[in-house]
Amino acid sequence: PPGTATGRRSSINHVLSDRRDHGDMIVGTAIGDERLHSLYHYWLDKRQGRTMPGRADLDPLEIPGRLWPHVMLLEVIPGPAGPRFRYRRAGAVFWRALGREPTGLHLDEVVPEVAGYPDYVLCIYRETFQRRLPMYTENQLILRDHPQPVTVKRVTLPLSSDGKTIDRVMTGHVFEHEQMACDWDGSRVHELKECARIVLTD
Repeated sequence: PPGTATGRRSSINHVLSDRRDHGDMIVGTAIGDERLHSLYHYWLDKRQGRTMPGRADLDPLEIPGRLWPHVMLLEVIPGPAGPRFRYRRAGAVFWRALGREPTGLHLDEVVPEVAGYPDYVLCIYRETFQRRLPMYTENQLILRDHPQPVTVKRVTLPLSSDGKTIDRVMTGHVFEHEQMACDWDGSRVHELKECARIVLTD
């Protein structure tokens, strides 16, 4: 099935052609969107030999304007049941898809309750938090009344002020659908399929 390691191995081979299995994770370098690839390499440049950069290392003026609509910044809020994630900045592509501006709200308060999507997205952020490594994920949202699914691609990039504890996450988010720019209603989604989940390596 798509959500398992076996399912991921059989999906979108054009994206995952250079990945490798490492125990409980799949690692690789391929990213299925040029904008997300650029954001990931910006994050790599800011590491400067460390495991990850911090929020203070990021300069908004250095991030190309074409990427900004796809960029989100989330604050990590520790808790006994696991970390929550609060939006500090959300690109236009994301809040237009949601139908509202999510800044200041938590992920679980914002992502539509359809087809298990909130749990799926939260799992990605928590895996990034636990592994302390960047990830590329790709999924499809199957719509009730349209033959073409929405393809969602994202890079999830950890940030740390002290070089150890992740306190922010920068994410690049791309929606692919012929009508996504102007016609999006989460209630139309009835199924979610994961296509790829990769721990990124240099």
